[in-house]
Amino acid sequence: MQLYFVRHGQTQFNVEQRFQGGSADSPLVEAGINGAKAAGNYLSQIQFAKVYSSPQGRALDTAKLITAENRWQPAITVEPRFSEFDFGSWDGQLEKDVEPKDQLEKVINQPAAYQPELANGGETYPEFMARTTAAVHAAVAKAGVDNPLPVLIVSHGLVTTMTIKTLMGVPISGLRDPFVIDGKTLHTIGHGIVDNDSLTIVETTDNQNFKLKTWNETSYLAN
Repeated sequence: MQLYFVRHGQTQFNVEQRFQGGSADSPLVEAGINGAKAAGNYLSQIQFAKVYSSPQGRALDTAKLITAENRWQPAITVEPRFSEFDFGSWDGQLEKDVEPKDQLEKVINQPAAYQPELANGGETYPEFMARTTAAVHAAVAKAGVDNPLPVLIVSHGLVTTMTIKTLMGVPISGLRDPFVIDGKTLHTIGHGIVDNDSLTIVETTDNQNFKLKTWNETSYLAN
C-alpha cells in the first residue's frame, strides 16, 4: 500500500522563523491556505482508505482544506502521535534567540547528541521517532497492507521528513544529513525538511520495508 504524506501550509511562525513544534501553533498565512487548497485539488480524484491528521491546528486546518477538495469527502481521524517534535520551552521563540547554543547546534546537526534536558525540555529524537513510526505502522495495519487505496497523513516538516527517513533505515545520527537515494541528494529546505504543502509518497508491501515513490512534490503549488 501507499502512504501519502502532506506537510501543513505555511504559518505565521514559519514566516517569523520561530520554533513551532509540538507545544506551539500559529495560523496558516494566505500562502499556506492557498497551498493546501492546491494540494487538495491535486489529490481530488484520489480515494483514500483513511485520512489522518496531527491534532495541531496548522495541520488539521490543512487536512480540512485538502479533504474539502476531494471527490469522496473523506473523514479526518486525528492522531496525536503525528504531532510535531516537541521543543519544550523553545516552542514559540525565534530560532536565533534560543539558548543554549550548543544544544541548538545539536538539535539541527547532531540529533544523536541532542539532550533536551540540558536546554529546553521536550523530547529526544529517539522518543520522537518511536511515536511517529508506531503511528505509521498502526495506520498501515488498520488499512491493511494489501489495500489498493492509499492512506493520507497530514502533519509537519519534521514528522514527514524524519519518519520517512527512519522507516527507510536511516539511523538517529543521520536524520539531519542530506537524504541520498540512488546517489541523488533529495531537495529539502530550512534545516533539511520538506516544503510546506508538499506531497511525499512511500510504499510498503509488508509494513516493515518502505520504498520512496515521490519526494517533496510541489509542482501543483505553482499552478
